[in-house]
Amino acid sequence: MAMSKAETKTLLALLAEVPEHRKGNAIKYSLRDVLFLGIFAILCGAETYTGMSTFSELHKEELQRYMELPHGIPSHDVFGDIFSRVDKEAVSKCFQVFVDAIVQGEEEEYVVALDGKTVRRSANGEHKASHIETAYLCDQEIVLGQIDIEDKSNELTAIPKLLEMLALTNCTVTIDAMGTHREFAQQILGKGANYIFPIKENQPKLLEDIKLYAEEDVLPVDKGTLKAENRYAKTVDKGHGRIDQRECYLFDEVDWLGDDHKWPGLAGVALIVSTRTMLGTGESSCERRYYIYSHGEMNAKRFLTLQRKHWKIENNLHWSLDCSFHEDDMHVRMGHAAVIINMLRKLCMQMLKADTSVKDSLQGKRQRCAWSFEYAMKVVQQWALGS
Repeated sequence: MAMSKAETKTLLALLAEVPEHRKGNAIKYSLRDVLFLGIFAILCGAETYTGMSTFSELHKEELQRYMELPHGIPSHDVFGDIFSRVDKEAVSKCFQVFVDAIVQGEEEEYVVALDGKTVRRSANGEHKASHIETAYLCDQEIVLGQIDIEDKSNELTAIPKLLEMLALTNCTVTIDAMGTHREFAQQILGKGANYIFPIKENQPKLLEDIKLYAEEDVLPVDKGTLKAENRYAKTVDKGHGRIDQRECYLFDEVDWLGDDHKWPGLAGVALIVSTRTMLGTGESSCERRYYIYSHGEMNAKRFLTLQRKHWKIENNLHWSLDCSFHEDDMHVRMGHAAVIINMLRKLCMQMLKADTSVKDSLQGKRQRCAWSFEYAMKVVQQWALGS
């Protein structure tokens, strides 16, 4: 299926909004075209700048159906130079158009997970490896926004900036223990959302008090009694050679926390006991994890569901970037190119997930794009029209 210029206009027009950073009259290649070629090549399996240039050269005739390309295909040096210096904030805002097309129903409850990932091989003598904090809409597997953490900064300065970028009404925001801070809780509540925060050793006094209360006042109570009060729930999953059992204990009476722990909007505390049993050996391991939450009405079954969605950002996003797009193996060290290419990979991932014309894995769909120019164009076209 061939694409016409009109059909690709949405995506190309979107990329045309990224401001030109180059100066002078000797600019040969349109910034819009280079960005599009980079996205399309990544979608079809390119892992390097050379791969982007080679793929585009091999498909030059097809690409010229809807691109002028008066100077031919850019070299790998052009891709590297542009990706290392293009306005990263403008590129990020450009792709927000896709996110804004997702309509969240007022009665729905979405989980937005925040987590960071380091692009391991992006360090050089001038800067550390790029670390990117991402907000992920777990239910629909969509990247809502991201911000890269500068060399002299850390996640604690990046998280409030990322939260400020997002529309979070009716959402539940989950985060790892590093983000368990009162000011973040207040910011999330101010955005019309709720929070679920893990409590670990970085909140030692709160963790100690919660453990003591759980062991003395909750765990000794009969599970049947707790279940009748919606304060206990259990799930059991079998697969990958093991059995995973998760038990949730909920305590929504928080007066015992006293004045020592003044958390904005604190409504309750939860304990999840995870037991893993290996089928082959019968060996078992057990882990206890503690959380605080702000929801006015909560039950143990619902908490298990909400908290478990947080892991989608690790399993469905970060793992896919490494396994399907080989992010940790790519050496991109100049400027902020690692951040730009991370954005492009995430965009390609969302394009592939949005395509329902075939039933295949993410890696399988990407391979189909490499084998079929027409299928790859179909994936791009569906995203463009959908945005």
